[in-house]
Amino acid sequence: MSEFLAVYVYFGLIALVTIATVSVSALIPSKKTNDAKFAPYESGIRTETHLLQERFPLHHYLVALIFLVIDIEVIFLYPWAVVGKEIGPFAFFEMIFFLIVLLVGFAYVWRKGGLQWE
Repeated sequence: MSEFLAVYVYFGLIALVTIATVSVSALIPSKKTNDAKFAPYESGIRTETHLLQERFPLHHYLVALIFLVIDIEVIFLYPWAVVGKEIGPFAFFEMIFFLIVLLVGFAYVWRKGGLQWE
């Protein structure tokens, strides 16, 4: 218990500061409202409001998620490759299974047309 006392105090202080901040912001709301505050704005270009009613294409989001999964796969592959001979054949087959699962997911996204641009 005494080993983690500093961690418990730290988390307690975080909770206290969070609760205090949320409470103060709820008691003293911002009174400044104007049309520019609620207007959609991205990269210095004011967006057209009729575009918000249409379906948003998620191709960039999907590609980013696939990149993230492949990036994390590489993070898991590197330590495995460094100690590959010491951990034996069971770990080899585990990693092969891991790669097969990722390739099946990638093939599914590819087959559904998630990577095709219009």
